Amino acid sequence: MQHSLAGGVGPVKSLKLDPLAGTSADPLTNKIGTQVADFKPLTTGIVTDPIARGGALEDLPLTGAAVGLLPG
Repeated sequence: MQHSLAGGVGPVKSLKLDPLAGTSADPLTNKIGTQVADFKPLTTGIVTDPIARGGALEDLPLTGAAVGLLPG
């Protein structure tokens, strides 16, 4: 059972989430940002960059540690 689960879950962990990553048609490469007064500017890049660079589920900042617990 454990071996078949590892064989099924393993490839999903490293599957590229954004099939358009690295192409000119990728909508996630468009970033929106703002800056108020002298505060540090905020952009959507912190959320979209890991996926737009062709990251997998195991590469994402918050889910990477949890995915590491899965077999495979």
